[in-house]
Amino acid sequence: MIRKHYQKIVAAIYDPFMKSLEKVLTVHRRMLLEKTSGMVLEVGAGTGVNFPLYPQDVEVFAIEPSVPMYERAVKAAANYPNIRVFNMGIETVKNHPDLPKTFDFVTSMLVLCTIPNPKQAAQIYRDVLKEDGQLLVLEHIHATGSFYGKLQKFVNPLWRPLADGCNLTRRQDIILKETGFKPIFEKKFSLGTDWYEAIMTMDS
Repeated sequence: MIRKHYQKIVAAIYDPFMKSLEKVLTVHRRMLLEKTSGMVLEVGAGTGVNFPLYPQDVEVFAIEPSVPMYERAVKAAANYPNIRVFNMGIETVKNHPDLPKTFDFVTSMLVLCTIPNPKQAAQIYRDVLKEDGQLLVLEHIHATGSFYGKLQKFVNPLWRPLADGCNLTRRQDIILKETGFKPIFEKKFSLGTDWYEAIMTMDS
């Protein structure tokens, strides 16, 4: 019950908190999402910040496990008839009767930091992608080997519960490659912390 109330607070302050950062991140989101076609699985829809950036002819199935975030995403999706939103986590995607079994694209943006088992999630990404499908990634990663990275490691035990499970010390770029994804495009950039942007396909 306490967590549900806290998730309402997080959902309410998320967009204002991210406003300045999103001025930069939106450029990266748009560059990735404009490449989508066919059917797309968006993992961790949040408040629906990606929705305006999709081409109008793609069919988007967006999932979000937090009820308060899901409710905001549903409102955002009301303006986009090509987008459907589901209140669920990645672990139940394969068995959901209203979701396709395979997708042309999976988008993973600011989400692998919070999923309890990111390697399991990455494997599910593989399972639901078509053989020639692509994974679009925009994630913050641990700034290892720097003072900021040491600071992240120090504050992470406090930050994680305050940010509803967000981990500052994960290397999603490494996790995805270890799970069998290979980048056809990748870029790292600094924006407070380190960020990883990539278009990935699956190793055979």
